[in-house]
Order: sequence, then structure tokens, then C-alpha cells
Amino acid sequence: MLLRFGTSNFASFRDFQELSLVASSLKDDQSDLLESNAIREKLLAAAVIYGANAAGKSNLLQAFAFMRDMIVNSHSKSTPTEKIDPPTFALDPELAAKETKFDVDFILNSVRYHYGFTVNAAEVLEEWLYAYPEGKRQRWFYRYPNVPFEFGKGLRGKNRSIEALTRKNSLFLSAGAQNAHEQLSEVYGYFDKNILLDLEPNTSVPLINDLLSRGKTDERVLNFLKHADVGITGMSADEVTPPEKAKKFMTEFQTLLRSHFPDSKAEISNTAKRIKFGHVAKNKEVFLGLESESRGTLRLLELLNPCFDALDQGKILLVDELDASLHTLLAIKLIKLFGSKVTNPKGGQLIATTHDTNLLCAETLRRDQIWFAEKDEHGATSLYPLSDIKTRNTDNLEKGYLQGRFGAVPFLGPIEKLFAPRT
Repeated sequence: MLLRFGTSNFASFRDFQELSLVASSLKDDQSDLLESNAIREKLLAAAVIYGANAAGKSNLLQAFAFMRDMIVNSHSKSTPTEKIDPPTFALDPELAAKETKFDVDFILNSVRYHYGFTVNAAEVLEEWLYAYPEGKRQRWFYRYPNVPFEFGKGLRGKNRSIEALTRKNSLFLSAGAQNAHEQLSEVYGYFDKNILLDLEPNTSVPLINDLLSRGKTDERVLNFLKHADVGITGMSADEVTPPEKAKKFMTEFQTLLRSHFPDSKAEISNTAKRIKFGHVAKNKEVFLGLESESRGTLRLLELLNPCFDALDQGKILLVDELDASLHTLLAIKLIKLFGSKVTNPKGGQLIATTHDTNLLCAETLRRDQIWFAEKDEHGATSLYPLSDIKTRNTDNLEKGYLQGRFGAVPFLGPIEKLFAPRT
């Protein structure tokens, strides 16, 4: 479970800003809270971020994705001379040479961890990891630039040997996992396996067809679609034989693959599957290809599998533009899946950006689950929750937001001036 995540000098974030999923003391009861014996506080299962266009909402999710990519790939996939090049705060040229910071707290196997690092364009400057077994703080390691790492007694294993293998442009956590360090591999696995990203809403028919045709589709996806009133009654996967030119290309590619990787067992099939969904017309079920489905249906197909994965395994799902092509009631239904102990027994979490103000009056979200991103006069993004603003749980939050009471809305000015006659 995620407790908090913060970053500084990344994209539109100049100063350190963080999103917290620790529940406040508010008595709002719209959704069930998550519990862990690792901490006393209760946690939120979902958070949604509002803000004007270009306010920096998406940048927070991109920062999380950048951090995860560094952890998972910096040692195994980067070259010794490869640049890190985080997207620093561009509106202050002096910050281009300064460090970018990532900092996160999470719970894994009933233990709280605090991990983070700072980087510049070329190297990792600092890196730290703390563990809290039975609530007691242990420093596992701290990395400074150009000096030996400091290791705590809680981190067992061949720490110095792995330190010697850690390049300046790779993380020690990444190097430790690649060299079979048991404790570090467990922490690494949290970021590698527990984080699901949907940062580019994509309703591409070929991509969704490929997604659905690989393996068995979760029955709950079809059941959800049936209850979503999109007119779907069933699904079929028909075998399709590609054209002769395509078959020839795949055969030649298979030969080339085996010539370079003789031990590879990969097989390229000369057949493909075409997914169709059933619709009732005049008491008869007619199956139509994905290209006949609405963008909203395709968006649901894109989101539902990772949603169910997060709920089943207690993972964290980050979604940019949750409202893209989705009706408000469907977005509410997805959020409610995370906000109920019945559908979310493993403690999955959802973090999403949205412009859908209807969610604010849907009695689905607690006030501490609603966050805002707003830029200041210098173009820097700040993050803050609605629970920091004096409100009552009976207030019309949608009306208050649109009136600008909470900030994080575009300032349009008198638009009539655009049509005023030129003088």
C-alpha cells in the first residue's frame, strides 16, 4: 500500500510537493478505509486530482513513472555513459543543473519502507532506504556522491560487493535486485510488479484487440460491460488468417530471430484472433468487431483488466484522465470498486487525474481523497487536498469548485473581448 509520494524539480514541480494517501481525521464515510498493522493511521483506497489544463496533474503521475523506471531499469538496461536527464523545471534555467528528488513511503508485507533518491542529468547523487519492522526505524543504506555508502545492520548480504558494481547512473536498489540481494529484491519487486500505469488514454482498436486476445479475458470484464448498459451481451474470439505477404514476413522474422537467439523458444503464430462483442437486434444476437464499438466501451476495455488486477492483488493503479470517453456513472462505479472492502479486500489503490466535476457531488469520495493541482505566478505546480480547506461534508463541492472557492480552475477572463471590434 502506498502512503505518500513526492517530487521536486520535475516538469512543472519546482519545490517539493507530495500526494498523501494517509486518511485525515475527517468523519467522512463515503468509502471504506484501508488498514495495516504496520502503521496506526488508516489509508485511502483512492485519490483524484483536479486542476486546470496544464496545471501539472499529469506531471505527478509522470514523476512516479520516471521513478519506477529508474528503479526497474537503471542498472539492467542503461549503458555506463547513458544520461538520466530528468525533465527539470524549465521556467527557471538555474534548476537545469540542480538535482531532481523522488521520495516515497509504502507498506510491503506488513512493513513500512521509506525510499528515495536525487539525480541530475548524469548521475545519482543520493539514495536512501529505511525500514520500520515492528514500527522501529532502521536505516538500511544511505548513498552520498563520491564517498562510500553507509549501511545499517538491518541490511544483510554482500552490500559492499554490490556497491562496487553500482554505476553512477544507476540506483543501488536496482543493482541489488539484479545481483540477487534478497532484501533489496523484495523492495524492487514492489515497484516492478505492484505499480500499474495507464498514463496515455488509448482507444486503439488493434491494441485493445491484442490485449483481449492474449490469454483468457476476465469474466468480470464482460459482466461489467453487461451491467454498464453499453448494449453488450457476449464476446467471441474468431481465428483470422493473415494475408500471404504477412505470413511470409512472420516466417522470415521467425527464422531471423532463431539465427540470432538459437535458445529462444518464442513462436510467432500465423493466425490471429479478432475479438467481437454480441449485441441483440430483433431477438437475435449479432457480433460486431471492436471498430464498431464506442470510444467509451473501448476505454472501459482498456481500464477494466488493470482495475481488477489491482483489486485482486492489492496493487496501485495510476490513471491519467479517468474521465476520458467515460460517462460519470461509470467513473463512479470504478472508484467505488476500490472504496469497498467487499470488492477490494487486498487493499488496491487508485490514483487518477480528472476534469469530471460531477464526481465531487456523487457521494463517492471523502474530502481527503480530493486533491488539486494549481500553478502559481512563477508557473510552478502546488498540490493540496480539499481537506486542507474549511468545508463541511454537506457542502455542494462541485459548485464550490466551479466557483473557484478551492482554486485549481482556469482563469478565463471576459471572453467577449476576443470578439470586440478592432480599433
